[in-house]
Amino acid sequence: MDLQRTSFSRYLPVNPEALRWEIHCNDAGYSQVPPGAHYPLVPEDHPPDYAATVATGRVLSEFQVVYITAGQGVFECERMGECTVSTGDVMILFPGVRHAYHPVREIGWHEYWVGFSGEHAYRLWHNGLFSPERAVHNIGLNHEVMADYEQVVRLCRQQSPGFQVRLGALVLQLLAHIHAIETSSRTTEGDSELVQRARRIMQDHLDEGIEVEQIAAQVGVGYTSLLEIFRQYTGLTPYQYFLQLRIHRAKELLQNSRLSVKEVAARMNFDNQYYFARLFKKKTGMSPTQWRDGEIPGAGFPAQQPTSLRR
Repeated sequence: MDLQRTSFSRYLPVNPEALRWEIHCNDAGYSQVPPGAHYPLVPEDHPPDYAATVATGRVLSEFQVVYITAGQGVFECERMGECTVSTGDVMILFPGVRHAYHPVREIGWHEYWVGFSGEHAYRLWHNGLFSPERAVHNIGLNHEVMADYEQVVRLCRQQSPGFQVRLGALVLQLLAHIHAIETSSRTTEGDSELVQRARRIMQDHLDEGIEVEQIAAQVGVGYTSLLEIFRQYTGLTPYQYFLQLRIHRAKELLQNSRLSVKEVAARMNFDNQYYFARLFKKKTGMSPTQWRDGEIPGAGFPAQQPTSLRR
């Protein structure tokens, strides 16, 4: 067996520039473990603790995302117990959370993996986008995710100038792809068409407004059904989505016309200019006048020094 072709790993130093981006890659690789082989395939390519504990139980100080592209194995995590993992499964490993995994000896598997750290990674965790209570995600064999890993491996091999910053961006892209695939999998073709129809109705009523109940009636579902489907598909309620469309339209009018704030509020059918101004500032961080005049919030103030998240 040519181990150079079937296994690759790289553990990377992290420079201060990469740290400033708040998400950085520590390590990455792939392994094609044939039936009957020991795991990990090349123990000497990894830190001693990794080789000794990955299959029996370990606690990491970083995040890792492991993608199984062929074969079958076992994953165990103290937050969710033991389960079978196979082709198309992603295991997300969290710092401080004990876990173990390995391929079934008689079957083997192919895996990609990437390890990363940074305050942005912790924010994704604390914001509930990923959780150790649900560490295994089935996304199937997805060409975008596989391309992310291939590009990570290529950058780890080449280590061209600025590669660490690019690796951090790729890690974030990988996580976004996984999240998007799962979100898409929870919607049906009929739901997608329903959401598109609701969006078109909203676009047609930006100026005068329309009630969510009226939108539901026009697309032929109940209010509660529209609420659930729309939120699952877009991450927003129909009201929140429509409000953002109207604020965006107001931005265009303020920037590209000579209308006053009062006239924009009236044209967009808001109750009055004061309600419109409060709502606009809440959604954009600046008043309608500041937006029209091209002011940038925070301009002229020194940047705050980054602070570490308490964990």
